[in-house]
Amino acid sequence: MSLLPVQTPTDSPSRPTLRPSSDVMSPEGLSAYKSSRLSFLRLLIGKLTRERWQIARDRWELDAEGRGLAIYRILGPDADFSFVVFSDNLPEERRTDRIVENHYDGEAFLCIGPPSDAQIKAQRGQFADFLTGRADAKTVGWTRINRSGRIFDAVVEALAEGRQPDDALIASAGYLVRNNGFWGNGRHGSTIFPANTGKGFLGLPYHADLLTLYLWRHFSVELAEHIARSRTPNAVPLAKRLKTYLGVGNASGLGLMPFVLRHPARVDHWVRLRERAYAEARARRPASEERAALLRLLDRAIAYYDSGQQVRGGIFQASEDLVADLRRLRRAAEAQPSEQSWEALAAWAEAEVGREALELLHALLLEVHPEIAEALTPEVLSGVDNPAAPQPAQRVEELQALLRARYAWALAINLSAPEARRHFWYLSRDNLEPRLGERGVDPGEAYETYVDVVGDLQSLNQALSAMAPDESVAHLLLRHPALRLIVERVQTTQHLDYGEVRACVTHPDFEPCHLIRFTLTLYGMEKLDPQSRLWVRGTFLQGAPLAEDIAAGEEGDWIFPMLAPDA
Repeated sequence: MSLLPVQTPTDSPSRPTLRPSSDVMSPEGLSAYKSSRLSFLRLLIGKLTRERWQIARDRWELDAEGRGLAIYRILGPDADFSFVVFSDNLPEERRTDRIVENHYDGEAFLCIGPPSDAQIKAQRGQFADFLTGRADAKTVGWTRINRSGRIFDAVVEALAEGRQPDDALIASAGYLVRNNGFWGNGRHGSTIFPANTGKGFLGLPYHADLLTLYLWRHFSVELAEHIARSRTPNAVPLAKRLKTYLGVGNASGLGLMPFVLRHPARVDHWVRLRERAYAEARARRPASEERAALLRLLDRAIAYYDSGQQVRGGIFQASEDLVADLRRLRRAAEAQPSEQSWEALAAWAEAEVGREALELLHALLLEVHPEIAEALTPEVLSGVDNPAAPQPAQRVEELQALLRARYAWALAINLSAPEARRHFWYLSRDNLEPRLGERGVDPGEAYETYVDVVGDLQSLNQALSAMAPDESVAHLLLRHPALRLIVERVQTTQHLDYGEVRACVTHPDFEPCHLIRFTLTLYGMEKLDPQSRLWVRGTFLQGAPLAEDIAAGEEGDWIFPMLAPDA
């Protein structure tokens, strides 16, 4: 193992330097990011716990198989919501996870305040055709789930027999239900979040969406216990350690990938804040108790990934390789001289271990120094400023100089190579989801959607080269109106160093699941496993505090959840 370089107390910069975008914005670099204290789910659970939100049953009208109506009331200091669940129990052959289908074990809507009987009846009718149904002005969003085919029935059976389900069974899935998304912010006619900006909970990014995930988790346990009690008077409730371990399943695919490419301002905002946090943490010179805290966290991470919680080998780093890197990292951390800042350890990690272990170190440093994340939280939760207005009067030579300086990496990609444009992205009319096609083989090229930023940048450069230097951008757009979007992107995002993914997404070497995983870690997913290069299966909220803990103000320490031993 390489020794850490000696660092004197003056080596730590007074203003931490952020990593260059070339080190961060590759698909592989973004994919290596880990869930952290700045992830939206961590921020949501922290807010609910600090404010001691209350989650209570309002109505519970379910039959012995869990079919019927359930309503929860959710109360915070400045919030009053209801979660209305239409619960079913479909035969396995009728269950589906496709967006365009209407066959699910549970559908629900989150609304403002208590719902009226008329509202419940109307929404139940609208759910009959989920894709074309309409919400009302009090509805925040719609959401759906299916029961886990792997463990739900087995858990119910165990509880009905008066015993706890096996730990191995619980760990095999890690959830009782899997989520099928959230439709809000104007979809189906629901309330729009921008109208609530600055007005509390609904103005916070992703908080309403992720709250429904938490409520599904809460409902899933109560549902399993209810069915077990309906079968036998000897039924027992699920042990708290198992309730705490269980999360909510999720499968995410190509729909997340175009989002990252189409919203450079948001991506820059979220990545830049994380890079600021990491740079600040790396510059800290830790006290002995902070060094000990990092070692304890590394031990937990090693145990977590060594238990098979992460992934098989393939596109992402396999668990066993990550564990080997983490063990080396722990030895280096233990050997670090007391006078050094974390910068020496992070620099060692950059040279000696893989990206996954490095980014995990960054996330753990925020656990050791939570005040860094706390200071940046208001900015994470703030809205993203609108980009500056386009500049039609700008001269061609000025725009081309900006293009060549900022996007040299994109202009260097050889798009004339046979493989460079093999793939295209389109919105499937049948599935209403983004799909990846092969040119000349798959239908759908006529419906190609906008993700080819590199291609547009090169088209813009070519058009600019054909014009006189002193002509205006307005003249350019009169001749090439199709270039308007890319011109505006170059002009208005010139200061957003972390806004662009450095990749040609039409090349067959591009792995979409890297950007899928990046987005999921922003949300707060910790357990992720690629099922193919096109979609990722994972689990949210494992180890998170239960509703009773939140009401008591006890969040606990829930990263790297492992099944606690039976007391």
